[in-house]
Amino acid sequence: MHVRFETPHQYVFIHENVKHLLLIWSKESKKQLFIAEEEEDALVLRYPGETYTETVLEQVEPVFFLDLEGGVEAILGATFYHQNRLIGMYYDKKHPTGPPYFFEIEDGSPSEIPDEEYQAVAQTFAKEFPEYVSEEPGK
Repeated sequence: MHVRFETPHQYVFIHENVKHLLLIWSKESKKQLFIAEEEEDALVLRYPGETYTETVLEQVEPVFFLDLEGGVEAILGATFYHQNRLIGMYYDKKHPTGPPYFFEIEDGSPSEIPDEEYQAVAQTFAKEFPEYVSEEPGK
């Protein structure tokens, strides 16, 4: 069985080691957040409650969408820690299977990672989320 929503704005992302599904309903300007758990061959959506939803959205909304150079619309795919710093892994909305982009998230704002640290950040991501890496992520 395949489930489709009326909104084209559906985003699966991992935050604090929990997989989430974010639905954005354009008509009502409403956002819904679910915890997404894989069970056998199904993705089970659980509503986590209003307080949890508000807390997670407060943390990720300011950094969820990025406009990068070259017209790339980047979307948050995962957050993880590298050397006690919160890192966001982003993917290109038009080419989601392309190489990821990494930014440090500090005080609710993304910032560039220095070139000399970028490869180590990519390796940390590959170690934390091997199921999402088909080849060595690069810059």
